[in-house]
Amino acid sequence: MAAAETGSKDLESRGWDDLLAMKRKLSEELKEITDKIVDVDRSQFYSITSSIKEQRTMLDAHAKRLKQVRAEVEKRNAELLGISEKIAQSKNFLSMMETRLPSEKEEELQATVLSNQAFIDAKNYRSEREKNEMLSRIKEASMKIEAIKATRTIKEQLAQLNQESTNTANTIKQLDKERDSVRGKVAEINYVLDMLYHSKRKLAADRDSYLAQYDGIAKQFDAINARLDAMAKMRRKQREEYGYNLPNDALFRVKEMARKKLESGSKLSFEELKLLYGEKD
Repeated sequence: MAAAETGSKDLESRGWDDLLAMKRKLSEELKEITDKIVDVDRSQFYSITSSIKEQRTMLDAHAKRLKQVRAEVEKRNAELLGISEKIAQSKNFLSMMETRLPSEKEEELQATVLSNQAFIDAKNYRSEREKNEMLSRIKEASMKIEAIKATRTIKEQLAQLNQESTNTANTIKQLDKERDSVRGKVAEINYVLDMLYHSKRKLAADRDSYLAQYDGIAKQFDAINARLDAMAKMRRKQREEYGYNLPNDALFRVKEMARKKLESGSKLSFEELKLLYGEKD
């Protein structure tokens, strides 16, 4: 209230030209603040909102990829566990079979089978007992050959399983590396988003500040317009009652002096009373 009264008295003490200069200055300030508000609304807010939307889109894409990587890692870990179990089974089988492998080579055993089979086919045996002994040698050699082949097959399978295990472990390692990379990008995006949201909040606060400044200046502007309107009205009265002999704003000086005399309790002249009462009409 005190500030408003002070501002009102300050305007009353100023002349016409001074008030016009103040009005022009306030008009420029209003335009500057209006430009700032428009820039905030149309440019800065739009830019920040677009950046936030872009970052959110990237964040959603990375979050989706992280979910896919986690699912793929779980799948590969399950595969690796299955391969590890097969490797353990194959090693157990090999350790059992290697203690039972014959001392003869596979070629020697094959030769034994072929030679005995040839004797039987040619009926070069002397008795059924000799024939049965040849058949037994064929059967024994064949079983040893099968044991050698089975061991060789398991070894080949084991080598293949070991390669699959290595490949799967490398795939998991690459997925873990990608996951760490995506997590790093997510952290960067979250940091950028925090900065953008902070900037948006600050921009909103700046806009509120500009609006408050605009309202304050607009009130001053309106007050000056009101004062100029009052002065224009009093000037017309001045010309009607006193002609053009008084200099600009002289009537206002007389009026202010009359008001001060009235407030101090001093006696006023008829003209002074007329001036004060005329203002209220």
